Amino acid sequence: MRKQQMSPMPFLIIGVLFFILFGTVSWGVYFDNNWVNTLDITWIERIQGTISEGQTAFIMKITELGSMELVIALTILIAIILFFKRMFAEGLWFGGTILFCAAIGGKILKKIFDRDRPEFLQLIEKTNESFPSGHATATTIFYGLIGTVLVLASVQLWKKVIVSFITLIWIGFILFTRIYLGAHFPTDVLAGFLYGAAAVLISIGVFLLVQEPLRHLLRKLHLVDRSKILKRDR
Repeated sequence: MRKQQMSPMPFLIIGVLFFILFGTVSWGVYFDNNWVNTLDITWIERIQGTISEGQTAFIMKITELGSMELVIALTILIAIILFFKRMFAEGLWFGGTILFCAAIGGKILKKIFDRDRPEFLQLIEKTNESFPSGHATATTIFYGLIGTVLVLASVQLWKKVIVSFITLIWIGFILFTRIYLGAHFPTDVLAGFLYGAAAVLISIGVFLLVQEPLRHLLRKLHLVDRSKILKRDR
């Protein structure tokens, strides 16, 4: 049976397109364009128009599943499991993507834009920079990486569709909670999603390009790598 080669180029190209979209939103926010204000006000009014006490209590608990602190803790746990299974290359890739793209990259972007939080109804207290949303960035990268890997590892089309659907719905719901709670503008979470999606796709593309040299380096260190999910030859 002939092996199908997984090419990094589609991931890199689509990832760059997402990054361009992120740049477009960022440009609008930085220069306070009218379309940004219109989009933010319109969607804040729509989403916060559904507020109820019971719904708020539930959302305040669920939203923390996308917090940077929890994502980092889960990433460390997953990396330890991958290392224990001697999947060193994929453990380094997964942990490195979260560290550099979500934690460090997200923090740098927040410092650059230094956007104030919304002055609308805030159901939770937040005082640090608003753009891009840290929850949106961490959620998209962490759950996006897991969902994408599961899609690539699945053979049947129906499994790919179900995993993709669940991943997108879950990420979308976490993004919704940030606007609902008054913690972020809609453009904050949109930018976090676009940046996160770009990071996931570009990270996978880069890993497909460098995984063989990385495995060669691991062999020099006398580490037998058993990574298999993102091998280019499938």
